[in-house]
Amino acid sequence: MHDADVIGRGYELERRSVALGGGWRVRFFEDGVEAGGGVFPSGPSREASAAAYRDALEAGEEWIG
Repeated sequence: MHDADVIGRGYELERRSVALGGGWRVRFFEDGVEAGGGVFPSGPSREASAAAYRDALEAGEEWIG
């Protein structure tokens, strides 16, 4: 996860509003500075939300390598 005092790469996941399509947003950080990210929308079902979360988590883990 993200910690502004950490040197290197990190990421942060946050739930998106249903008004924005639900799902998850991932933000990438490098040396405490935001360096990109992505959006993983989901449908209304619990399964779709879980799949979007897994995809966002995988993207974050790939970022930190």
